[in-house]
Amino acid sequence: MTDRGVVLHFATMVDVGTFISPLLVGRDEFLDLADRRLRETAEGRGQMLLLAGEAGIGKTRFIGAIWDLARARGYRVTGGYLAPQDRDVSAASILDLARNAVRHPELGPLGLQLLALRDVVTGVAPAGRRRLVLEIVSIIDRLVDRPTALIFEDLQWADDVSLEIIAELARTTRERPLLIVGAYRLDEAAPGTSLRDWRSRLLTQRIAEELRLAPLDRAQTGLVTTLILDTGLPAPSEVVDAVYERTDGVPLHIEELLGAMSAQARADGRAIREADVPATIEDAVLERLSRRSAEAQAVARAGAVIGRCFVPEVLAEIMDLPVDRLDDPIQELTDNGVLDRPDPRGLIDFRHQLLRDAIYRSIPLRDRRRFHARAGEFGTRLEGQSEIHSSRHFELAGNRRRAYESALAGARQAASMSAHREAAELYRRSVANVPRDHAPAGFVRVLLALADEAFAVQDHDVAERAARDAIVAARAAGDPVAALEAESLLVSVGIRDGMPGSEVIARVQRLLDEADETADHDTREIRADLALTLAVSRSQARDARSAREGFALVRRLGADLGDPEWSLCADWKEAVTDFFEGDLQDAIERVVAVAREAERHGFESMGVSAFRDAALMAGTVMDYPAAARWMGEGLRYADAIEQSFCAHVLRANAAFVDWATGTDWDAAAEKGRQAVADRGSGLGAARARWAVGYVAMSRGEGDAARHELEAALRTGETSEIIDMILPPLWGLAESALLDGDPERAAELCRDAMDRARLVGERVGLVPFVVTGVRADQAAGRPARAAAWLGSCAAYLDGVAGIADTAIAHGRGLVTLADGATGVARDALETALAGWDALGRIWEASWARLDLASCLARSNRFAEAVACAVEVRATATRLGARPLTERADALQRMARGRFAADEPWRPLTAREFEVARLVTEGRTNVEIAGSLGIAPRTASSHVEHILAKLGASRRAEIAAWASSVERSGLPH
Repeated sequence: MTDRGVVLHFATMVDVGTFISPLLVGRDEFLDLADRRLRETAEGRGQMLLLAGEAGIGKTRFIGAIWDLARARGYRVTGGYLAPQDRDVSAASILDLARNAVRHPELGPLGLQLLALRDVVTGVAPAGRRRLVLEIVSIIDRLVDRPTALIFEDLQWADDVSLEIIAELARTTRERPLLIVGAYRLDEAAPGTSLRDWRSRLLTQRIAEELRLAPLDRAQTGLVTTLILDTGLPAPSEVVDAVYERTDGVPLHIEELLGAMSAQARADGRAIREADVPATIEDAVLERLSRRSAEAQAVARAGAVIGRCFVPEVLAEIMDLPVDRLDDPIQELTDNGVLDRPDPRGLIDFRHQLLRDAIYRSIPLRDRRRFHARAGEFGTRLEGQSEIHSSRHFELAGNRRRAYESALAGARQAASMSAHREAAELYRRSVANVPRDHAPAGFVRVLLALADEAFAVQDHDVAERAARDAIVAARAAGDPVAALEAESLLVSVGIRDGMPGSEVIARVQRLLDEADETADHDTREIRADLALTLAVSRSQARDARSAREGFALVRRLGADLGDPEWSLCADWKEAVTDFFEGDLQDAIERVVAVAREAERHGFESMGVSAFRDAALMAGTVMDYPAAARWMGEGLRYADAIEQSFCAHVLRANAAFVDWATGTDWDAAAEKGRQAVADRGSGLGAARARWAVGYVAMSRGEGDAARHELEAALRTGETSEIIDMILPPLWGLAESALLDGDPERAAELCRDAMDRARLVGERVGLVPFVVTGVRADQAAGRPARAAAWLGSCAAYLDGVAGIADTAIAHGRGLVTLADGATGVARDALETALAGWDALGRIWEASWARLDLASCLARSNRFAEAVACAVEVRATATRLGARPLTERADALQRMARGRFAADEPWRPLTAREFEVARLVTEGRTNVEIAGSLGIAPRTASSHVEHILAKLGASRRAEIAAWASSVERSGLPH
């Protein structure tokens, strides 16, 4: 807690143990190579693999994978292992291999013969060493009569005799089924050492090949982190960034770092960055550093205080030494894997962040503060001229005033350059180090700035805490305008997370009233901001008249302020309101024009948000090329100015577009899951769930689809925004239909109609048209399906393009059920062309299958099969099981002329109603009376049914109709 009462607390380290990734990540290429070498060795062509990599890089895990592969191929496997104290033990690797071989049932004789030479090995004179080497190699050669793998680990600690025996063994086993694997830490073997020379000879003579395990890249680090977190979602991007930054992709460091943290802290990027180094890593690093000279250790400690990167000149000034005195210590640290070689700019870096952190923790506190104080003076010469480093050094040196001043200066500069993440961190540091005698009014503005910058990067917890503290501080300082600004920001946080629209309107109206009553302060700026928020909320509630009144007020206030940004902003949001009213394409073009104009004038937040709205609007009307174009523009702009809210929404929408167009459903699900996992707004996460749910629904994974879509629907219903309600509701209706619950699907469609009518929404209802028709038909209600289509057509009249396509598709289904195959075919062909033009793969595929059914019923079987085959190919590519099953069924039916698989299909809807009345025992006269038709017409229907079913008696009609009812088949 700071002196001003701002609480900035973060999760801490706890000792909870080490996590092991259940998969070996990032080594597939090397595993494939090892498997090939095992296969070649089994064929009698011996091989030698050298495995190089630094400590923690995963050599032991990789060797374990080779061991498993070898055992699976029937190999005998054993190995020799070393510790640092084995350096001076003659033939230590071979003796350890012998001890392990004794415990192997098939390698026991080899182990016993080698152990019998133990005394000879330990007492061998230099003159007899070569003879001993050849004798040991001969013993191993004689006993290698079937595929065998010998694995030697940690050869950086091997003695010269061990290395000579292994090399000689490799030379003599080219015609034997023997695989030799040798692993070592090359960074711990200085140039000119025995291991370096031994390795060089083996490689240059082509006796061995070396696999060098590199650190994992960011994506691979993300996969390991995801596996360790095991939440069912990808690891949040900020968590992956933090893990990668701290560990540099070293697998052991990833596992140790996350294993030493609580579950809550593991999901917090800032907590990961601030976490202490696990004791296991720290002990290893300090033991390694202790073997270096005193001068090298001093340089390492001073460099650790500076940070990851430094130049020798600045380090020399901090250490108060001539720069040439650092050459040898830096070279020593570089040769021994503590520092990397200087980059082209002359910057020197530690090999790993955790290595630097472990060294840093070993520095006495007094020395630490002294170095930090000096480093603060040179902060802008350390990394990219950033005040963030100076302020941190001053903070750690205990100089609060200098830390506050440098952090505040850096924060203002970062904010002016739209570097919002850096600005948020620097404002946070400013708040944490504010001097005790700081003026209250100035502190209020710092709190507000922190809240704004945290809001910009969607760190809503920090934004909310800072805003609440700003309200308290502003009231104490007598600054009602600042208090209103902070309250307005709290509302904005709530809006992003799905605050009910009615609550937003009530709270903003109250704040506007307060602003109007604050006569002794200039409230025009905050009133314009509040008026805009209120107008947008009323627009989302489809209260267009009130929204337009609000936009007019925003323009008047902007004119009073002489600020054209407000008028442009009102133009943008009024265009969105017109879109809601049905002015679709023109509204999108106007929003894009505002985005371009805002970008030209440097109105960054408006520009990126307008591109976001254009992309969402284009996606709503299924203009996916335009949506992709504006998403690209928006993401480019959002990333450039670090506007993470719009970026989060746009990435969620990109996942939806990938599903809708069938570009890549795997990518759609992955993008959606990542957006759900990443820190962001509740509304953005809900949009991401649409894509995840739609992919699951389209693949017949009903439970998974419902889980995602119900969660999205809850957020939408809480927000009271119809655009956030209808998409998950449609997915749930479609999923219910696919799961064999047509009554539930029909109920959800009618619920959507009621909700849409309540606010006058039309475009969002379009996908429900076909789903509702299918649901009613599948429930055995053809008349209700026709009525549903009629009500949709009437309500959507005037919504061009997508509504026309959906209505044509519904009409094709209804007329097909009535037996009017010619009319149905025309309607379905129109619908198919429309869906294809829109690029909506799901509806287009079903329209193609519906057309195939219609063609088959018109005896155009070859065309029907062609349609089904085309859908089958698409469904296979996307993994769409419902489409695959229907396409396969249609192919069978078309080829079998519908005789076996779907006997009811030849009947029209009216004929099926007649068949059901026959089942009830009605006579032709009674059927005529029930249906309101002439008895002669009823008799004709019965005759047609008998002919279509190949039956001769009414009892056969009754039996057939009953079987269809029991089977639950749609009719």
